[in-house]
Amino acid sequence: MDVQPTFKRFHCNACSMHFAHQCMLNSHMRTHTGEKPFSCFLCHMSFARKQNLDTHVKLHSGLKEFSCDVCFERFSRKGDLTSHKRTHTGEKPFSCSVCHKSFTRKDTRERHMKIHSGIKEFSCNVCLKDFSVKSNFTIHMRTHTGEKPFSCDVCHESFALKKTLNYHKKTHSGLKEFCCKICAKWFSRKGSLASHLKIHKKRFSLKSTFTSHKRTHTGEKPFSCSVCQKSFVHKSHLKKHLKTHSGLKEFSCNICLNRFSDKGCLTRHMRTHTGEKPFSCPVCHKSFSQSFHLSTHMKIHSGLKEFTCDVCLKCFLYKSNFIRHKRTHTGEKPFSCDVCHESFAQKITLNNHKKTHSGLKEFCCKICAKCFSRKAPLANHVKIHK
Repeated sequence: MDVQPTFKRFHCNACSMHFAHQCMLNSHMRTHTGEKPFSCFLCHMSFARKQNLDTHVKLHSGLKEFSCDVCFERFSRKGDLTSHKRTHTGEKPFSCSVCHKSFTRKDTRERHMKIHSGIKEFSCNVCLKDFSVKSNFTIHMRTHTGEKPFSCDVCHESFALKKTLNYHKKTHSGLKEFCCKICAKWFSRKGSLASHLKIHKKRFSLKSTFTSHKRTHTGEKPFSCSVCQKSFVHKSHLKKHLKTHSGLKEFSCNICLNRFSDKGCLTRHMRTHTGEKPFSCPVCHKSFSQSFHLSTHMKIHSGLKEFTCDVCLKCFLYKSNFIRHKRTHTGEKPFSCDVCHESFAQKITLNNHKKTHSGLKEFCCKICAKCFSRKAPLANHVKIHK
């Protein structure tokens, strides 16, 4: 049976919108009159719609049924969880039509838009300062009254701003989401990180030590391997690397007898036998065998995509992914085969290609025992057995 379209016979005299039901018109009219007939019996906050009141009352119940799957923070409202998750993803779906600044929440965008209107309807009767946004006016008034309405439920310390309370509560949670890019130390608050960074602005007794230290900020790597052209910040790191080309492997694994040129490589290798993962993520508690892997993983939680392609504006978390992407525009292929001189955009593609020259076939079919030099040809081959 065909569904008949709903006839909208209720008309708003203020904005000419039409509604199918009288109750919908009544609710809509409150957007013009400002009437808020539904009041919370606990805090007396008022709302234009009963549905909004019901959602608000959950805040007083203490029930937080919606949990973030990244940092496990809990929320009483699904909308709050949705907004919170954008702090991890970096998503800002609400854009200002005037200056194109983006926001994670719709109400934040609406407040921002008032700045462009030039209308400042909220005036402080103490210092006569004017405000275009009511929330900014309310916050300002607390500088005169000394009011601190936001209280910590752990230590009962009070704050004038909810944002300040949220920062404070992190000191109780143990969550540390702000990382120093110089020494990888973690902090629960952005302000603490900013204070910590000052210790890196230090003096050095030797000019050479100072020069070496500055490279941790600039990213300069002046020491290059004459064999593979890999670059390093410190000369000592280059010397250690050169051992990998010398063929001298003085460190031996006592389990599988695999040998390594560097003691650190042996230590990391041993974890493949022991299963040890000493580096743990403070946000989701996932563990890693190497500190480098943990540092790379932590960028997922930050949501910060600091590398932006100036051609297609695509953003990336990791510099390595950004560099590879750029080659899709430039056509650059910096990795060349020393046997046939064919070039490739990615080092991993070159490594797979070089196996075709080596004659080494390490990927074997478990059905017919045919072996291949690369994993992809084996995957295609397996299909003939299906």
